Amino acid sequence: MLETEQKNYFSAPRFYCVETICAPCGVVVTWAKFPKSESPTKILAFLETVFPAEESRPDYIYIDKACLLLKTAIRNGSWH
Repeated sequence: MLETEQKNYFSAPRFYCVETICAPCGVVVTWAKFPKSESPTKILAFLETVFPAEESRPDYIYIDKACLLLKTAIRNGSWH
């Protein structure tokens, strides 16, 4: 009898990555699954849902794609 291969729910064909927003102490504030890709526009939309008002936005965001994210934000005017 052959074992059936179980597919992992969190596999690349279903979800590309999980983005997390953490407090400075390391506690996860929120997270989101990104299906298929992690584009700058999707990241900005995620940030917009978490920080809808300018007053609630952090002074500093650390992300590995910071330059690309900043360029996209300036071009589309999403985060003035």
